[in-house]
Amino acid sequence: MNTNNKSTKTEAEATEATYCPAAYATLVNKGFEKVVEVSKTALDLAVEQNAEVLGSYKKALKASAMPGLFWFDLAGQAFEGYVTLQKTLLDLAVGQSTAFIDASKELSHDPTKVKAGITEMIQQSVDRTVVAQKSVLTFAANQAKAVSSTLKQQPGVAGSPVETVTDSVQRGVDTVLATQKEMLDIANKAVKASAITA
Repeated sequence: MNTNNKSTKTEAEATEATYCPAAYATLVNKGFEKVVEVSKTALDLAVEQNAEVLGSYKKALKASAMPGLFWFDLAGQAFEGYVTLQKTLLDLAVGQSTAFIDASKELSHDPTKVKAGITEMIQQSVDRTVVAQKSVLTFAANQAKAVSSTLKQQPGVAGSPVETVTDSVQRGVDTVLATQKEMLDIANKAVKASAITA
């Protein structure tokens, strides 16, 4: 009996979507959300698999007393950070898609709000793009810090020229990333200012 109700509901949604573009868009967005959920699950599985593979390599190479096994830890951390970044970007894409669908519904009900609605959609899109870009920059900063920190912990690095170079590179990376974030903020303010005057 429950299956019949579910089937009837799906048919009703499909019928409504046939006659209502907004309903169709909502169904497409639901499909997109499911694809994102599956993608996140696949990313989680990739992290688990990566950890197992790196662990196996470390275990095999540890017996050989090979130096530099810390690179495996760095690779694992980098991959986990990358997956976290990908999930964040997927969430932003879902948010953007949902916001676009919601705004489209509003615009279709009140044509007098079209200009304001389009301006708001553009601003939200720019805001999400800035958040996405900042997420990428934060990821890059975290990776640079992890490499720097791990290198400094290696035997013979403390107090050596390698430590000085590592510190210098880290400061340079931090400066570049901070500048990038400032540029994103300036661009976002410019878009908001132009939207107000439009």
